[in-house]
Amino acid sequence: MIRHKHSQYDAGPAAHPSDSIVSIQHLKKSFGDLEVLRDVNIEVKKGHVTVVLGPSGSGKSTMLRCINLLEEPSGGHILVEGKDITEPGINVNKLREHVGMVFQNFNLFPHLTAKKNVMLAQVKVLKRSKEEAEQVAMEQLEKVGLANRADYTPAQLSGGQQQRVAIARALAMHPHVMLFDEPTSALDPELVRDVLDVLRKLADTGMTMIVVTHEMQFARDVSNHVVFMENGLVVEEGTPSEVFDHPKSQRTKDFLGHLD
Repeated sequence: MIRHKHSQYDAGPAAHPSDSIVSIQHLKKSFGDLEVLRDVNIEVKKGHVTVVLGPSGSGKSTMLRCINLLEEPSGGHILVEGKDITEPGINVNKLREHVGMVFQNFNLFPHLTAKKNVMLAQVKVLKRSKEEAEQVAMEQLEKVGLANRADYTPAQLSGGQQQRVAIARALAMHPHVMLFDEPTSALDPELVRDVLDVLRKLADTGMTMIVVTHEMQFARDVSNHVVFMENGLVVEEGTPSEVFDHPKSQRTKDFLGHLD
């Protein structure tokens, strides 16, 4: 059981020899009798894009939510920048400053403008002044192509624009790792490209990203590392070429075969 106290989460130099920024070791997660994650082991390297594929119900989203402790692991360990976040005493808010998350359904505050959505956590969590938060918000909205929509509320934006505001909001915290939970699955097909373009540009800047997605072309083009999960386990992992062109597991072959 994790007890969250107010000790410091230190995002300093990694305390382990590898260049992993996130190390998932024997991760388990159960909801009552339902075992969602059974024994997950994944290494995420700094500056890499790790794409997680798999059928619905394979545990992909639950694993992501464990990385920033939206879900409490039932067993195993998760190291973020060398710190074991499953240890008692972890400061969850401090952790989340460094681990940004973008959800399937945007999760924007409907009564706030795009700019104010991006400013809010900066002021509340990072204690930035409103002036600094506004400057950072405009910089990030510019990055996702929405500076001209800064004063629009979510209802005045398309789904793709709302998702790009959500990405800007996460980036405004200057995270060290970004988690994306099926960021395009709630969008109309013609809006998907704009969001994927933002993710491609982020990858080009060297942002460490873990992306749960069904966008196979994006996975093939942008990722450094592909993980295929099913039934709460990692079935196969490797480079895009290894997983897409030379899958070893019959289950991976079947999954990818259905997508053609």
